[in-house]
Amino acid sequence: MAILRHHLRREAWALAGWALAVVALVLLQTSLYRVLTRTLVSIHLERALQGMPPQLVQFVGGSLNLFSVSGWLGVVDLSGWLTLIVGIWLALAAVSVVASDVDHRTLEFLLALPVRRARLLLERSLSMLLQLALLYVAIFLAALLALGLIGEHASSLRLAEALSLLLLQQAALAGTLVLVSLFFRDQTYAMLATVTAAAVFIFIPVFVDVNSRFAFVRHLTPFDYQAAGNLMLRGTYPGSQIALAAIWAVVAFLASWMVFARQEV
Repeated sequence: MAILRHHLRREAWALAGWALAVVALVLLQTSLYRVLTRTLVSIHLERALQGMPPQLVQFVGGSLNLFSVSGWLGVVDLSGWLTLIVGIWLALAAVSVVASDVDHRTLEFLLALPVRRARLLLERSLSMLLQLALLYVAIFLAALLALGLIGEHASSLRLAEALSLLLLQQAALAGTLVLVSLFFRDQTYAMLATVTAAAVFIFIPVFVDVNSRFAFVRHLTPFDYQAAGNLMLRGTYPGSQIALAAIWAVVAFLASWMVFARQEV
């Protein structure tokens, strides 16, 4: 596990910066619940939400129930906004798995050591997934802290289950982005490709209507922004979404291994 530990140390400061930013955002958004739902602002907020475009409603989870703690968490902490921010971090993190070493010409040195390609990709991918898990643990703790500060309560078990679902969906995206990054030898191009791919997968459920003739395109992404909110608000367990994300993650990482194993450098 030396490669995993080295990669974790190398990415520690970058992860810490992103974690602080995400935690600050979750603290702010969660703390606003009491301010925005228990004052006259709530009246204007409700009117504004009723006039939101369908795409934006989909992006925030398809539910506009902001006047319960669980509903608020579903919209502001479990919706597409969080997915987008973490997805951007994943796009950058995926490049550091292999593509950055190809660009800096250090991959030849690593492979000259008694290290197999499969081990290198496996341990660095595990490092990225571990960092992703730590990021979601920080989000979970930040939400609970914010609720405690404003004197509100929500089911910590349901919140953990909802965030676990988002984590699994992001793991599927992580495998896909690693696969995309392997096709580029330049770090800048790899980064542009992974960021673009992340944006495409994240926004497919937003801009492709479920009732349109192109609805089948929605199955080309592991994301469903209503699933986590429904789990938090109603306890609806999204078994199909969990299975889809898990299968997607396994297939994506296996495809990454196959591509990397066949590359010359």
